[in-house]
Amino acid sequence: MTNKLTTVSYPLKNSLNNVSSLPYDFQRVASALLERDCSKHTLIALASDMRHFLEFYSKQNNEVFSFKRAVARDVISFRDSMKAVGLKPGSINRRLVNVRLFFREAQRMGIIQQNPAEGVRQLAMQPLAPKSLTLIETRRLLREIEIGGNTRDLLAVNLMLLAGLRASEVIGLTITDVDISERKGTLHIRNAKGNKSREVPANAQLRDCLTKYIEHYKPQGQLIVGQRGAIVQLALNQMLSKYSKKAGIKVTPHICRHTFAWNYLAINAGDIVGLAQLLGHNSVTTTQRYTQNRLQDLQDRVEAVKF
Repeated sequence: MTNKLTTVSYPLKNSLNNVSSLPYDFQRVASALLERDCSKHTLIALASDMRHFLEFYSKQNNEVFSFKRAVARDVISFRDSMKAVGLKPGSINRRLVNVRLFFREAQRMGIIQQNPAEGVRQLAMQPLAPKSLTLIETRRLLREIEIGGNTRDLLAVNLMLLAGLRASEVIGLTITDVDISERKGTLHIRNAKGNKSREVPANAQLRDCLTKYIEHYKPQGQLIVGQRGAIVQLALNQMLSKYSKKAGIKVTPHICRHTFAWNYLAINAGDIVGLAQLLGHNSVTTTQRYTQNRLQDLQDRVEAVKF
């Protein structure tokens, strides 16, 4: 089958920057959404999800995508096809949210009268706390860094484990954002997700790590630096992947952040408001997911059930 969609090229993975060969109405909506004041990762996710929907629509209907010909059945079939291939409910729901957003923008621009995705239900999900590391896994990870790593790698990981920073916030920290003394310390997080800023306390363990790192590397601008300058997201991911393989566990920047959140609530039971402030959440509703059980905890409890 030959159609306009097959001629689109993606200079970056999951990018929709090159939409010149798509219908004009789609170009207008895509351009408007991709120019939103959002993080790069949010825009990449939006572009990726719309790319998946466009490819499904084209294959399913044997025609080039058209806003005016799209109906609720197309979105429902898209959802059901993702279920059929075993995509996780969280990923399916995120794609549905972005497809709904895309049609909503077309509706706002007057291209369509009704949003065909508006009434399509997302998948119900069992409320669980996000995956995080157990105490044993955390110590195993830190041990591998202490054995085969350096002060920089240890600090980068501890900023997520001990302060709950996002990967982008670790990368964005400058030396002037760090205010520490022997008895207290503060990390000034500027222009974080949603263009918000906040202050995060640094505990004694993190202050000690910061002091050793600064004395050794003497950073002048960005706090976390490598041989070629400031560390980037890819390097941070690769560094974590290296140590996680040695430790025999799966670790990502988000899992480290989740680990901080889980342990904070384990020590400070019920302090949802405090955790929301530390994590930079707009609403405590987002933070409340950490009050749920983790899947690994339920697994341990089920293992104890014997007859």
